[in-house]
Amino acid sequence: MSLTNILKDRIQIQLRTATLTSMGETVTWTPMGDFYARVIPVDAKTRSVYQQLNSEVSHRVVMRGSVPLNLGLNRLKWLDKTLEPIEPSKQIRNTTVIMVKEV
Repeated sequence: MSLTNILKDRIQIQLRTATLTSMGETVTWTPMGDFYARVIPVDAKTRSVYQQLNSEVSHRVVMRGSVPLNLGLNRLKWLDKTLEPIEPSKQIRNTTVIMVKEV
């Protein structure tokens, strides 16, 4: 089965921009593009491992190719959910795997 058949979820990568105004810091999220991915809820064992590392995880996102994301500067929009990377993305063969939490 090819990767094209598996990557059926449409996600949007957004970039964080902070602007200092007289009222304080204003944060805006600018779309960087829409991509096909596979969003997979993690199992209880994976959640437990990340909890031991003091991290919360809800999903694993698999994308084709190299997709560099910066922690704190990027987030993903999927359906009506916002997903925030909790660790640097990993390159596995010709895919990028991103562990995220739903915020």
